[in-house]
Amino acid sequence: MVWKPLLLPLIVLVAFWIALVCYLTLGHERVAAACARMWSRFAARWPARAARVRHRGDALALWWDGVLDRLPEKWAARLALPDLSGDAPGLPEDAPDPFERLAARNREC
Repeated sequence: MVWKPLLLPLIVLVAFWIALVCYLTLGHERVAAACARMWSRFAARWPARAARVRHRGDALALWWDGVLDRLPEKWAARLALPDLSGDAPGLPEDAPDPFERLAARNREC
């Protein structure tokens, strides 16, 4: 870094552009699926590290929520992060299918 001061920023810039081109080429769903596969392999190989990363991500999300509390509600809704804690409520297994009502209405017509 002392001898070639522009080498590190150039590497970071090129890596950013390569990642952006890959994201735009593959699309959101394929990139999200690839990230989910990489995360599951990481969590299977190093469960303690994965728990630490998840805990740090949850702490970051809580800090970010504190920042968003100072912003107008309209802005904060767009900038909100997902809840990374493991105790987030999800849909129960016996929840009714939301599309059942629409399917029944289409069968009547």
